[in-house]
Amino acid sequence: METDAPIAITINPEARVNVTRTTAPIPTLTPNEWHPIPITLTNEGFVTGPLSITTDPVPGLDLDLPTPTITGAPRQDLAIRARLHSPTTVDIPLTFTALNALGGLATHSQIHLLLRAA
Repeated sequence: METDAPIAITINPEARVNVTRTTAPIPTLTPNEWHPIPITLTNEGFVTGPLSITTDPVPGLDLDLPTPTITGAPRQDLAIRARLHSPTTVDIPLTFTALNALGGLATHSQIHLLLRAA
């Protein structure tokens, strides 16, 4: 899939979620400012319903993780937002779940996102 987003999600016909980190860069964040992180979703199964994005809390980081509705369209552009309180680097494990129940195989529905503020 071609995308400029740093995160790409594919949902197969069984509503299994596979997420990958693309080669698109995430710029260095400015402390105490919200920064969008684009996500491209490819829906191979015309699945509809909620997409859950979860993680454990990370000190010094605020995340805006909406629960977007998967529309059934072949492609959707989504985003999360992040704000680091001070210059630092954090590793955030994110888990994506479709329909609040089915995940990907093994760890295919999880990604580690490295964010840096300077």
